[in-house]
Amino acid sequence: MRKFALLLVVVLVGLVGFGCQSVSLLERSRTISVQGSGKVSVSPDIASFSITVSELAETTRDAQLKTNEKVGTILAMVRAVGVENKDLATTSLEFYPEYRWKEDEQLLVGQRVRQTIHITVRGIGGTSNILPALIDEIGSVSNISMSSIRFSKEDTTAEFSESRKMAMEKALQKASEYAHAANMKLGNPISVSDYSSTDYQGVSRNTMVKAAGAYMMESMPEADVPTGELDITSTVSVVFELL
Repeated sequence: MRKFALLLVVVLVGLVGFGCQSVSLLERSRTISVQGSGKVSVSPDIASFSITVSELAETTRDAQLKTNEKVGTILAMVRAVGVENKDLATTSLEFYPEYRWKEDEQLLVGQRVRQTIHITVRGIGGTSNILPALIDEIGSVSNISMSSIRFSKEDTTAEFSESRKMAMEKALQKASEYAHAANMKLGNPISVSDYSSTDYQGVSRNTMVKAAGAYMMESMPEADVPTGELDITSTVSVVFELL
């Protein structure tokens, strides 16, 4: 009899616990999940691009000397407009033999040296003409390759803060409208997930610069490099209580 009574108590406690859990789960289910996005457009103040110098000679040493001469010229140009050493980096340096085919025979043409330098130019915003002036200067160096230009902004703290605020306000507005339509009241947010990004702008300049001499420099038009705008975007996913 005692065992039966004890078993009955255990079953009743279990049922009570299950009932409480069911109520808790029911309460938790009274939520709504919404998303909101905010976007702020800003003008970039940084441009980054790569310059590749490639020289061919009979020996690797001669090819390297020719490459070093051009690289030194380019580095002097970018330093002259205020680019610091921290914003200059060699991203690739290659040495290899170059061949050509003639009548089904592979012939050694010479030794090729190729060096790529990544350059970051700051302070291009506003009325600054530092970037067009630098591109004009680099254009005086013959047979070099310039990669795509990428625009960015050095400090986006304020813009991200504003875009997150806009995103949260839109999420709150959307949740309030749903709650009103369902004849319920909107409670506090339970969880917030943030997804932020910057849409970097790029201008394709995958072309070979072939300027030669002062005559070419005088006849070359001044570089026109529109920087456009960057989109700072934040998206939030918010779960609200419904009362």
